[in-house]
Amino acid sequence: MKTRRKFLALAFVAAAGLAFGSEHILFLKNGRRIVVDRYWEKGEQIFYERNGGTFGFPRKLLERVEGKTVNAESAAADEPSGFKNAVVVESIEAARESAREGDVDQAVERYRTALESEPRALDARVELGRLYFERGDLAAAQSEFEQAKRIAPQDLRAREGLGDVYYLRGRLPLAIREWQAALAIDPDPGILYKLKKALRENNEDIDFDEVSHPHFLIRYDGQVNEVIGRIMAAALEEEYYDLTRALRFTPRSPVVVTLYTNREFLDVTHAPAWASGLNDGEIRIPVEGLTAMTPKLRRVLRHELTHSFVNAMTSGNCPSWFHEGVAQLHEGSDRIDPYPRLRTAQAEGGLLPLWSLEGPLLNYSKETALLAYSEALAATEYLEARKGRSALLRILQLLGERYTMNDALKKVVGLDYQELQTAWEADLDRYTARDRQ
Repeated sequence: MKTRRKFLALAFVAAAGLAFGSEHILFLKNGRRIVVDRYWEKGEQIFYERNGGTFGFPRKLLERVEGKTVNAESAAADEPSGFKNAVVVESIEAARESAREGDVDQAVERYRTALESEPRALDARVELGRLYFERGDLAAAQSEFEQAKRIAPQDLRAREGLGDVYYLRGRLPLAIREWQAALAIDPDPGILYKLKKALRENNEDIDFDEVSHPHFLIRYDGQVNEVIGRIMAAALEEEYYDLTRALRFTPRSPVVVTLYTNREFLDVTHAPAWASGLNDGEIRIPVEGLTAMTPKLRRVLRHELTHSFVNAMTSGNCPSWFHEGVAQLHEGSDRIDPYPRLRTAQAEGGLLPLWSLEGPLLNYSKETALLAYSEALAATEYLEARKGRSALLRILQLLGERYTMNDALKKVVGLDYQELQTAWEADLDRYTARDRQ
């Protein structure tokens, strides 16, 4: 609760639209400090002026502000070198230095620090993937290269790295596909050599274990299960049409769905054991042992497909809590009841601020993840109950226009982040499952 009150004070002052003059020190959560001439808030960014220049960083990185005057030269080295998150640049450079010195474990940790701050940091993804590859952790390398490819499909390093992984895992057709794509980007002699070698070794027709459907591309990673593949394709088509009506939106590109054996799912995706599925740009579902559609699998498909729609609607600009809230709303009437867990957390002072749930939730423990998902559903249900389903759609549209969540909330429902937090928390005592529509 202490941390939350600290954020409340900052949000209240910044929301008033005030810019602070004189000399202040901005203390970041990673221990760094920045001396500024003045600072102000806009959306989810903190902006500041120093020596005639304007800089910025995400507000969630700010720990506190002090107005004490200090020697500006002593903090000049802490100033971000650019408009984006300085923590990312610093962590990547530190990771490279650790790798050069041969400390691979420390390099991995520092790349992870960069990715926690900015999951779409491409250099961190591909360089971390290469580190994993070089030390023989092919599953981890594949996960990083796949995510890098989704961030930048035309990145040569991601394509080559993914081809290298597939080759060592004995999946020649997939390696050939990635190296061919890499050569289309840049005719690199080294990649051409690897491609020719793989083609000589591949004695059968190239088969990518893919099945195309009108709105989906279904892939098998592991043993092909044609029966469950056909069942899932039919279910996905039904859910697809339901979502186009509910969200008034049709994705432009086919949705990629990858079906895994249970072991492959955990190894490749690095998903926590509590995850029943994953959507990181494509839907990933473990299907080992399944022979028929089950209510749980249908609910998982609907949930993950909703993520694909939301991601397409917002061009990836949607905070995780709202992503999860909308996805859970569309699970149907058999979704979890979040309110008993939330009332317990509220009584113990353990509710999480919504702004802290903008990033990925997969690294949370099971209990913290359940609380985060419960808050996501409750806050989204609160918005729907007070302003209607159309308000949720409008927020998604604004996010697609690159609004911040804070600005979208203010425009659509007249509440900023903290006001929403206060409103739905106050409502927990009287808002029960019977109130839901």
